[in-house]
Amino acid sequence: MRLTVTTPWSTPEQTPFGDVIRTKARSFAFASRFLIPERRRATEVLYAFFRTVDDLVDEPPPGTDPALIRHELRRWERHIQSPASSPLADDPLARALTETVERYAIPPAYFLSLLRGLEDDLDGRAIATEDDLERYAFRVAATVGLAMCHVLEATSRRALAAATALGIAMQLTNIIRDVSADLAGGRCYFSSEQIERFPGARAALDARRMNEPLRALLREQIGAARSYYRAGLSGLAELPPDARFPIAVAADLYSRILDVVERRDCDVFAGRAALGRHSKVLATARLALAMRARSALGRGIESAHDPAYDPAQALGPAARAELAAAGAPPVSTRLLQHPTAAIGRSAAVN
Repeated sequence: MRLTVTTPWSTPEQTPFGDVIRTKARSFAFASRFLIPERRRATEVLYAFFRTVDDLVDEPPPGTDPALIRHELRRWERHIQSPASSPLADDPLARALTETVERYAIPPAYFLSLLRGLEDDLDGRAIATEDDLERYAFRVAATVGLAMCHVLEATSRRALAAATALGIAMQLTNIIRDVSADLAGGRCYFSSEQIERFPGARAALDARRMNEPLRALLREQIGAARSYYRAGLSGLAELPPDARFPIAVAADLYSRILDVVERRDCDVFAGRAALGRHSKVLATARLALAMRARSALGRGIESAHDPAYDPAQALGPAARAELAAAGAPPVSTRLLQHPTAAIGRSAAVN
């Protein structure tokens, strides 16, 4: 099977859910244009849900009582568990979400895992260990990829493991990019275990000022994110041909945020790292050319990755446990010896 390079579909009928992804996630909106319309509409609904509940926690109006936010999260939880008796029965997004979940047989466990991660954020639960960070990244980001697996009709164990790795990669990218904004909000998503490996990094974070220990910490995390990206992209062959290019575009564009951070010598206080539209278009064109060249040479997407490599090898024990709890096929413990089995070790393979 070969990776098919698709062209952008014309803009579908405007919907409130499409407006959310276009205004809140421009890289994802750009990549989603390469999905067939049916999958694109489902993606817009899923993103609108994920963004709505995430904003409840991350961007509440000033002075909002956390109890009210928790109450709203619980209302969504009840809706996901029992749509027929939902307190959100008249909400357009809730109805669209139920239709999407039913149409694509998406396990409710993914959405419930996300809500647990958001409650951890609301509680200000400390991220003490690398396992804590991987668990958090799974809940608030990998669950998005897992839900998308069902929309894209790719639910093999390998596909789910790759989606998990890609989601964690993107969340680590968010964490690296948003260090300054998160600190301003009273949060730091690097684990205490990671920070303590670089004496002086905590002082730099507290002072909002770069130093060499903090740069070393950031470089390690960039390496870890790239290891997860490699694992995620190794699962592209599990996707139907028409879905491979959009996912490759999304991963490529998001990973390039790390390039921007590196070009700034990892100075995360110098402004938010982002790609402009011109850069996105250019990067996408280059990716399309590379894929077409590979196809012309008779090389499928499998030739770009070791077919014997299992993306589950990049996952640490926390992600494997979360996958199992969500009902995914178990990951063999024989994979634990792979050097990318945990975030802290994954940087060592770069």
